[in-house]
Amino acid sequence: MLEPFELLDRFELLYNNNVALADLRRAYIDKDISSIMRLAHADEDVRKAVVDKNKHSIFRLLGSGSFVGDIEDLRKFTLTDNLHSLFRLVKNDELRKAVIEENLYSIFKFAPDEDLRKLVIQDNRWKLWPVLSRYTDTQFVEAFKNLFANEIEYDKDCFSRGQLKSKLWLVEELSKLNQSLGTVYLCAGWYSTLATMLFESKINVDKIRSFDIDESCVSIAEVMNKPWVLDKWKFKATTKDIHNINFNMHSYVTKNSKGEETKVVESPDTIINTSCEHIENFAEWYNKIPKNKLVILQSNNYFEIEDHINCSKSLEEFSETAPMSNVLYEGRLDLGQYIRYMKIGIR
Repeated sequence: MLEPFELLDRFELLYNNNVALADLRRAYIDKDISSIMRLAHADEDVRKAVVDKNKHSIFRLLGSGSFVGDIEDLRKFTLTDNLHSLFRLVKNDELRKAVIEENLYSIFKFAPDEDLRKLVIQDNRWKLWPVLSRYTDTQFVEAFKNLFANEIEYDKDCFSRGQLKSKLWLVEELSKLNQSLGTVYLCAGWYSTLATMLFESKINVDKIRSFDIDESCVSIAEVMNKPWVLDKWKFKATTKDIHNINFNMHSYVTKNSKGEETKVVESPDTIINTSCEHIENFAEWYNKIPKNKLVILQSNNYFEIEDHINCSKSLEEFSETAPMSNVLYEGRLDLGQYIRYMKIGIR
């Protein structure tokens, strides 16, 4: 299960224009006071006093406190701006701890934010979800909260940086093509995080059907995409070997939330497979896709993984395995450990 610091890193990656998520990551991991101040919407005098040690702000916060120090303390502060001397002159222990010691407990008394305080100081993981919800508008928050609350085990590689970068790349390039996807068949869909990203993008999608041979994927994929499952099965996951899909007109049996079987008959407009490196007898599977279907494929050169039985050495080699009548996009994405390849076009 992903740790909070990992989730914060991934959300920042997904929504990299959201500066609040960067602040949230720094506040949680580094206890960065400037970030805490911004997130808690601290009063400007509080921020200047604690972060900048601004004596004018400190005096405004001290207000009319009684002076109890001696003339030597006054001299030291006047000549050297010695804040220790100032706080001996004017007793305010909480402000002293906040300004001089940068004590987080004291800081949160001047910048009250109960959820953020419990997350940052107490590492209260239940508070991660309401804080994340403030700064994002994505089903991923509710999905990971559900998995956390119900202690559901999942492969955390589904939200790795490489996986997210690859899917962000797909969504970004597909958005540029201005294609309407219609009914999408997501083959080897795993937990269907890509479906969530497609639904939350501006890409026109009618329905997404996710198929994976691993029966443990269905429940997690439907947690990830719960709003669209509830919306008349705009999303539905089914356990199925993708070699057994008829891409012309597919008739299959799926199950509702009660485990009751329902027969579905439909024809996909778009076929997506971002796991081509896992597909045995890839040519046999690919040749089942009819002409004129929109096809989106990804693979890689990560031969070191045992389950990667269909890697390609280059984009050119990968492209040759998936001939298309009209190639709309081809490209590679360097992810450090490996290179991801992508091809989009009309079969």
